Amino acid sequence: MASCVRLLLVWAVFLAGGARAFVDEAVDVIRLSKEIGEEVLNSWDVLGRPFNSSSGVELPFIRRHERRVLARLGQVARAIERLEEKVEQNGAVARLLAGTGRRETRLELRLHELGDLLSRVAAAERQMRDYVRLQRELERSTLQDFAAWCVSHEPRALSGLLERVHALVRPPHQYLLGRGILQLMLEDLEERHPDVCELQLSPHQLIYDMYNTISLAEIKGYAMMQFSWMLLKIYGKGNYTQEASLTRERYVERTARAAAAARRETYAQVTRLLQGYIENEVDMNTEQTCKENCGYYTLAQNHGCFKDMYCARQPTCKGRIINCQYIDSDMTVCPAKKGSTRRYEWIEYENGNRFGQMTSECHRGKNKVDSWWRLPYHCSYCFCLCEDDAYIAERSFSLREVLAAHEQNKVVTGIRLVKYGRVFHLQISEGTLGERGAVTPGGWVPVQKFDVNDAGVREGQDYHTLSYERRALDLDELDSPRGQILTGVRFSVIGAHLHFEIRSTPFNYTTGRLAPERNQWISNDNTDGSDAPRSRLELYKPDVPTRGPQPLQVDSKHDQYVEFTNSDFEKDAAQSTVPFVDIQPVEPMQGAALISGAGMIHRGARGSGGFVSPKLFTYDHSRHVHADPPPASLQTAEPDSMPMSNF
Repeated sequence: MASCVRLLLVWAVFLAGGARAFVDEAVDVIRLSKEIGEEVLNSWDVLGRPFNSSSGVELPFIRRHERRVLARLGQVARAIERLEEKVEQNGAVARLLAGTGRRETRLELRLHELGDLLSRVAAAERQMRDYVRLQRELERSTLQDFAAWCVSHEPRALSGLLERVHALVRPPHQYLLGRGILQLMLEDLEERHPDVCELQLSPHQLIYDMYNTISLAEIKGYAMMQFSWMLLKIYGKGNYTQEASLTRERYVERTARAAAAARRETYAQVTRLLQGYIENEVDMNTEQTCKENCGYYTLAQNHGCFKDMYCARQPTCKGRIINCQYIDSDMTVCPAKKGSTRRYEWIEYENGNRFGQMTSECHRGKNKVDSWWRLPYHCSYCFCLCEDDAYIAERSFSLREVLAAHEQNKVVTGIRLVKYGRVFHLQISEGTLGERGAVTPGGWVPVQKFDVNDAGVREGQDYHTLSYERRALDLDELDSPRGQILTGVRFSVIGAHLHFEIRSTPFNYTTGRLAPERNQWISNDNTDGSDAPRSRLELYKPDVPTRGPQPLQVDSKHDQYVEFTNSDFEKDAAQSTVPFVDIQPVEPMQGAALISGAGMIHRGARGSGGFVSPKLFTYDHSRHVHADPPPASLQTAEPDSMPMSNF
């Protein structure tokens, strides 16, 4: 189900009268909202010093201020319009809308409500554009009435519409109103809409597309409300400075909560494996000299901070520094926000090279970083990869076996990857095996949590930590022999590769009894030294996989491997480790099913780091299904066969 969901965005857009399936990666809605927010705040400057208007008198300066405010409003409206022009109407929209499917009633009602609310906000924004276009022909009372409606406390006014949209995403009283629309959507699709699998679209794209759709409505509403306060101030209805400030605070609060809802934990990241890092060559040798060049430092470490230069303003790489290269002498660096696993948001070199997604603001301020001369040598700043200290990284995988309780006749019914602390674990759900392949659903088996620093926990036995030399993950699709089913999974290490294995157990189909004494572990032990070694799945200039608009299809094959690596220099300043880890559960869509095998796969596209995730194989019941003629008597019926109509 990991690549089967996208319906919510399409319905929301369809009902709102807009066409929006993917957002071009060059147009970041979050960045646009910040830019528009800045433009709106700056627009207050056109009002100048406070003034009062005499009722009923059209003073010249009032009309002048009105034109200036509307001109600024026109700029903001055009910025929003440019974003909408970038939105492509994808063929997936038509295919989804052409299909029919049943939805859970609560979700259906909320989708209709969301569509109605978005259409009202869109209609108000279109009316605002008309007013901007016809401003010289409009009466003052028309603009005044529209502005008053935008900021009215009436529930059907603009501010009320936006609050209702937000309540659908993050219900104010979840214990009474239940889950938000995003969660309802995902749950409904997992249970009822297997037909959208053919689109090969991931939940990550669905969620972020939905977030972008709601963000656009928020941007429109925020701009209209702020300019309404300005117009009302011009018309002498009040000062409204505090009201405008409260509007901005509420906008920030709503968008932050919507972003948090969009960041539902559908994936996790390996961190601090290989990360872009700026270091001067003077700090990468014990003599603190600059007689070599950046390319000399293929494997180094930090040896200090020369004269507290830029090194004193950034976190030091506490592990190995790898594969340094010279880009340019001087640069401007935007450091990452506090608490981020990134070091930098972006880097701009004086020669024009740009690494990362450049935004209009830098929360912690821009740092000018210049190389210098220490005659006769030039002390250059290098761009390297940092393999940070393993004790502050999140790049370990548990090697402990994860088993269904076969002594209670339980089998594996689902699988997922989860991260607790700094360690990734395999987790299974189990169910009770019954007669003729019937499985009664159970629940998720608790994970054996541990930390790599715990007493008695050993690397190579309890966990494997990724490193520059040991960062490969084998991609295999493993199935049980005929007459056996899945009862366990585990990771192991073969050579430098993290390796996936399954445990299979024979069973009696008629009685449903397991034969645990005949358990066996199954794996594809192909190594680099084999006659036909595994092929590597190449990641071409990989970007963060949640950014791209393209669908992420399964692009791996059995007997391959993928290496965890840094994201692309230009796209992300090599700040992320890709692929990401999909932590969504992989289970049958309804109830439980007989599972015979499992595997590890990669979903991606050219230019994306993609995701790694587990996969399940359902048991083939066909050999137990016979189309023989009915027996002469009930006593002679074949005990291990079932009529076709039962399936």
